[in-house]
Amino acid sequence: MATRNRASLFLFYWLPVLLYIALIFGASSIPGYDIPVLFPNADKLEHLTEYALFGLLLGRAFRFTVGGQRGARWAMGTVALGGFVGGMDELYQRLTPGRTSDIRDWAVDLAAVTLAVLFTQYVRLHPIRRRRDAAPDPAPKQESR
Repeated sequence: MATRNRASLFLFYWLPVLLYIALIFGASSIPGYDIPVLFPNADKLEHLTEYALFGLLLGRAFRFTVGGQRGARWAMGTVALGGFVGGMDELYQRLTPGRTSDIRDWAVDLAAVTLAVLFTQYVRLHPIRRRRDAAPDPAPKQESR
């Protein structure tokens, strides 16, 4: 029974992370001359979006399968693994025709994962429900006769 529970936890939390990593490397396999450029440095915005979502998925997996209440540990693990995947992605792009490896892209990847972790830490410490429950109730409406 415990083995089944672990397997279902893995599928629910880590399978999306692995699929997203496959998506990241799949996108990095597209030759550079096939990628439209919308505006200068558009790739930085793409990296920010891509790795912020990756940071959310990765942080979720760490928090609910490894970290639990040890927020600092799973947060550091998320940033470390997110930065590692970002670095490997940049190195992998060197092998794709028309693509280059850029340390600034990796820095954006790392920043995006870090921002995602900071956001989730803030939400964890300041849940929306608690803020809503602390708000005063509006004045009760009086029935009209």
